[in-house]
Amino acid sequence: MTTAGRVVLITGASAGLGATIAREVVRRGRARALVLVARRADRLDALAAELRRDSPALEVLTIPADLSEPDACARVAVEAVERLGGVDVLVNNAGLGLPTLFADAPAEDIARQIAVNFQAPILLTRHLVASLTSRRGTVINVGSAITCVANSALGVYGATKAGLAYWNDAIRRELARDGVTVCLVEPGPIRTEFSEAFGKLAREGASAHPVVETPSPWMTADVEDVARRVVDLLDRPRRRLSVLRRMVWPFRILGAAAWAFPALGDWFVTRVFGVDQASGRAREAR
Repeated sequence: MTTAGRVVLITGASAGLGATIAREVVRRGRARALVLVARRADRLDALAAELRRDSPALEVLTIPADLSEPDACARVAVEAVERLGGVDVLVNNAGLGLPTLFADAPAEDIARQIAVNFQAPILLTRHLVASLTSRRGTVINVGSAITCVANSALGVYGATKAGLAYWNDAIRRELARDGVTVCLVEPGPIRTEFSEAFGKLAREGASAHPVVETPSPWMTADVEDVARRVVDLLDRPRRRLSVLRRMVWPFRILGAAAWAFPALGDWFVTRVFGVDQASGRAREAR
């Protein structure tokens, strides 16, 4: 299967990195068909119309789905295979962040975050593994550099991404014998709607944690650049792609220091990342 003849399925495709990856795939002519998956049907339809204008021969299938729902992954996989004959590339991009400290986050929001960030990639890949194996396909999992440094505001988010990284390596080794390529992308902060809308998700009475405020421009990666690097993996696969290096590698160094000197790591994260201040505000709100 040539790269131009592939069927590419992207989750979290209605905006941000997912939509930009879809545009980059089309710009390079790397697929004959796209499957766009996200909750917002109106956004998916608008993106599909844009992509069809840019590439009239392209087939675009939109599947509105909330991947936190129990049967969503199976439904997406069945529809993609039945409508397009199979999937060659699966981009597990959908992600959900929560902006508050762990103790301020409603339990139902945490459960949904775990389902979207961790359970959905595993189940969707499992439902598509026969297709990916028969086509010697590719799985691209979008993780996070935050896994290097544990922080309360991103504790569950980071845990889901750390679990994703472990599972990514496990299936990469398992599926390699069947010709399936598995890649992990570890972005630093990216300038997208995800970052801009993050703080607005805080429930009434809960303060947004300072660490989730939109990072400074020098700290963040350009979404088009990240999308280009992700699409490069279709032609030149890599086990792990770290973007943006100036953020990912400092996180790794800090994480290694915190592991070696736990007391210092605890002090640094609570003071520098503002956990103490956020905890105080949360107590005052109660």
